[in-house]
Amino acid sequence: MNKLAIIGAQWGDEGKGKVVNYFSQFNDIIVRSSGGANAGHTIYFKDKKYVHHLLPSITFDTDSKGFLAKGMVIELEQMIEELKVLEADFPGISKRFMVDVETFIVLPYHKEEDGLLESMRKNPIGTTKRGIGPAYQDKAARQNVRIIDLFDDELLRERVEEIVYLKNNIYEGKMHIDVDETVNYLLDKFDQLLKLGVTFTSASEIEDEIKNKKVLFEGAQGIMLDLDSGTYPYVTSSTTTAYSTSAADVTLTDDDTIMGVVKAYTSRVGEGEFPTELFDEEADKLRKLGNEFGATTGRNRRVGWIDLAQLRYAIKKSKINSIVMTKADVLNGYDKVKVCVGYEIDGIEQKMPFISNDFKKAKPIYKEFDGWNDVFEVNFLKYMTFIEKELDTEISYVSYGPKTEEIMEKRDFIMNIK
Repeated sequence: MNKLAIIGAQWGDEGKGKVVNYFSQFNDIIVRSSGGANAGHTIYFKDKKYVHHLLPSITFDTDSKGFLAKGMVIELEQMIEELKVLEADFPGISKRFMVDVETFIVLPYHKEEDGLLESMRKNPIGTTKRGIGPAYQDKAARQNVRIIDLFDDELLRERVEEIVYLKNNIYEGKMHIDVDETVNYLLDKFDQLLKLGVTFTSASEIEDEIKNKKVLFEGAQGIMLDLDSGTYPYVTSSTTTAYSTSAADVTLTDDDTIMGVVKAYTSRVGEGEFPTELFDEEADKLRKLGNEFGATTGRNRRVGWIDLAQLRYAIKKSKINSIVMTKADVLNGYDKVKVCVGYEIDGIEQKMPFISNDFKKAKPIYKEFDGWNDVFEVNFLKYMTFIEKELDTEISYVSYGPKTEEIMEKRDFIMNIK
C-alpha cells in the first residue's frame, strides 16, 4: 500500500481540501479518519465551489473512492445534504463513498447538548456547536449509537432507550429527548443513504481492496487543535495528527509521506492561544485578502503572521516530512512581511515550545522580509527558502490560488520565478 497523509500543521483552515483534491487524482482511495462536520474543506471544480464537512475530497472526474473511517463521528443528515449537492452535478457519485459500520453517529440532541454546555461554561471554548464534542464524549462513555446498530431495528430501539433514559435524567429541565423521534430519525436517514447507494463496510473488509492501492489520508482541522497535543482546552475532541490513520487500521511508517499543509500566514477560529495574532486594521486587511471566514461557522477567523516556533512543534508532534505552502498569493502587495522565528518564554528565547501550555506565555520574536507583488518574484522565493531552512523540512509544493490546478511542485515553481 502506497500511503500519503495530508494534515493541517496549524490551527486548521490551511487549505487542506484543495490540496487533497489535487493529490486525489493520483490516488485510488481517500480516507477521512477523524473529526466530523466541524471541519470545512473547500474545493473548486470547473470554477464551481464545493464545501465538504464530512465527505472525503475525492476527485470528481476520476474513479477515486472515499472512505469514512471509524475514527470519525458522522452526522447522517449532513452527509445526505453533501451527497445530494454532488449528485446534482455528478449522478451516481454516492456509490463511490464507503462508511465503516463501526463509526459513531452525531445525533440532533448532541448539537443541542453542545450549545447547552457552551452556554454554561465560564470561559467558552468557541465550539462550532455541531455536536462533535458530546458525540465523542458519549463514545468514550459507551453511550452512543454506531452505524452497525441501524441494521437491527430492535437492537437500535433498545440502545436508544438506554441512552435517552440517562440523558433525560442528567439534563432534566434543560433538554428532553424523545425515543421514537430519535429512532425514526436514524432509520429514515439510514434508508436515504442506502437509496443513494452508499456502501457500508469495515476497514477489515476492504483491507484486501486497498492493500495494493494508493491511499490518501485526509486530515481534519490542524495539529494545534489535537486533543492531546493542541492548545488544551481550546482544542477539538479527536486526534488531528497523522496518527489518526490507526482508525482505518493503518499504521504509517518512515517510508510514507506525511505532508503538512501550511498557510503562508496563520489563522485560528474560536478561543485559545495565538502568539502571532494581528488586531484591528492589520487583521481586517489580512482577513479580507484571505477571505478568512469559517466554512463551517461563517465566523471571522483570527489572523496573524506565520509562526515557525509553532510549526516546529507541529512537525515534531506529527513527524511531518513534507510541506505544502498554501495561500501564498494572499500576501501579494505587502511592503513588509513578518515571520515569527521563535518565542521568549519566561524571559528565555526558545526555538520551539516543549509543551502546549508554553503557548500561553509565548512572546513572538520576529524577522522582517521585503514583500512582493506576485508569488513568482524573488522576494517570495527568499521568504519560502528561509522558512524551509528554519523548519528543516522541504516545501515540496506551493499553492497560489483557490483553484485545484493552482498548485506547483517546487522545482517547477522555481523555474517560473521572474
